[in-house]
Amino acid sequence: MRTALLLLLCACGENLTPQPEPVTSLPPCLPDRDGAITSAELPVPLGTTATYYTSQNLTIDNAGRDGVWRYAEERAADAIEALGPVALGAQWYAAEFPFGEFVVDGGGGLDGIYHQDALALWLDGTASRAETPKTLIRYDDPIPVLRFPIVDGDAFTAVGTITQGTVMGLPFNGTDAVAVDVTGEGRLDLPYVRFSPVLRVRTHVVRTPSSGTPVVGRRTASYLFECFGEIVHAESKVDETDPDFTMAVYLRRFALGVNP
Repeated sequence: MRTALLLLLCACGENLTPQPEPVTSLPPCLPDRDGAITSAELPVPLGTTATYYTSQNLTIDNAGRDGVWRYAEERAADAIEALGPVALGAQWYAAEFPFGEFVVDGGGGLDGIYHQDALALWLDGTASRAETPKTLIRYDDPIPVLRFPIVDGDAFTAVGTITQGTVMGLPFNGTDAVAVDVTGEGRLDLPYVRFSPVLRVRTHVVRTPSSGTPVVGRRTASYLFECFGEIVHAESKVDETDPDFTMAVYLRRFALGVNP
């Protein structure tokens, strides 16, 4: 089964991007469970959705114990959302991203614009779904947020330069420094289903303006499984110092057999 790949560098919040209707027939992708995820094993299935539990402000099992991450607790307060990637094309900002291929909802009224090839998943920038108040962050050169093949122990850094950007209608110049490491391979438990082997990808993003406003950092943890893509995504509070943070301001978990 293929599900939506939902990633990285966007603020958490209410899902606003129009989502495609579920598609029942998709090209096959069979996990070989070899501990390496290639581009072909990280599909971007435009036109389909997956269902997720979403939570805010809770303690999580990010570090794991004995090779197992435990995310199987059922919570009555969880929201249930159907999410999936949509094609870049009709959005007001589409012409600003000539290399962009698809859009993922980033919450808080923001979209992330991506493209993918055999080398990496590339982030082209972010933009507000509504043109007013306008946010438009376009990197001078797209930055990799995943590098293929994804294997335990891999690590890299990248810097996205922002020239003539706009944030909430105000001009912005600066950089986004991204540090990514793949730390951990093991089993991940969700309500009614387990995945193994799962790779945990930690991402630390630091935004630095050219002048004026403060530097801001945020950490995320994404858990990936071959052919499913991201099955759990956790975001830290602003300026979190612990790479294995245990307090998540936002948590998204794949929900097996649940209708939104």
